[in-house]
Amino acid sequence: MSITQPIDNTTTQSNGSFFPRNKGEMLAINGGLSLLSIIILFPLLYAILTSLRPDRMGLVLAFSFAPDDFFTGHYIRLLSTDRFLRYMLNSGINSLGGAMVTTVVAALAGYAFARYTFRGRDVLLAFILGMLMLPGLTNLIPLYKLASDLHIRDTYLIMILVYGAYGIPLGIWIMRSFFISVPGELEEAASIDGANPWQTLVYVIVPVSMPGLTAVFLINFVYNWNDFLTALILLSSTAMKTAPVGLFDFQNQLSGNENELLAAACVIIMIPGIVLFLVARKAFFRGMAEGAIKG
Repeated sequence: MSITQPIDNTTTQSNGSFFPRNKGEMLAINGGLSLLSIIILFPLLYAILTSLRPDRMGLVLAFSFAPDDFFTGHYIRLLSTDRFLRYMLNSGINSLGGAMVTTVVAALAGYAFARYTFRGRDVLLAFILGMLMLPGLTNLIPLYKLASDLHIRDTYLIMILVYGAYGIPLGIWIMRSFFISVPGELEEAASIDGANPWQTLVYVIVPVSMPGLTAVFLINFVYNWNDFLTALILLSSTAMKTAPVGLFDFQNQLSGNENELLAAACVIIMIPGIVLFLVARKAFFRGMAEGAIKG
């Protein structure tokens, strides 16, 4: 006669497991993650509260006013300024365009590296990986000279091309890993149905790979949106400046200590990236996880 004993999950896990083995470990992990979240979110909360204060209250008074005293005049002032809105528009065009270029090129190249065998493939992959280690500062002077010689400096074209090229190496590795995780039987079934390689890629592989494509797009959009140095070097006219560069100039042009207005500008500039990430966060995490685990 066998005696069935209850299974204790805390004792069946190996010592090398990443999961907590008892309530004490779980509380410690949750406490540490909560503290880390507070540290990360504190600057954002501080900026929001500062932006809602009346003028010139001083930085030390960020938490010393009641919700009834919230002042939205700084946001109204910024959103009614044509120059600030132009900065946001420029950032949007450059960031979206660059992220789209990166996503398309990375998808095509990643599919080729994942599905086809050709001479020098491993060497080329290693070279692409090495490109990730190059400091971005080393490219600025050649890019400035190239853009000047081609007469495309201070244009959307140069920024979209540069931003698109910046993200391609990492995008290729992410998409290659994700395409490897896609079962080859799907392509075989499409081939049997008469689809050519392009039709298979567009109508079969791309829909299945949307989480990976979303991850590449989001990573590069946020990087492009936050970029300061490249935009500072390649864009000089006021009409073409992006939001980070425009905020820097805007700060220098303010008279006196207007921390509340600057905080409001920072909050507005943060909103597009935060909203886009919140909307597509599930696809982003799925794409990064599946590409990392199965690739």
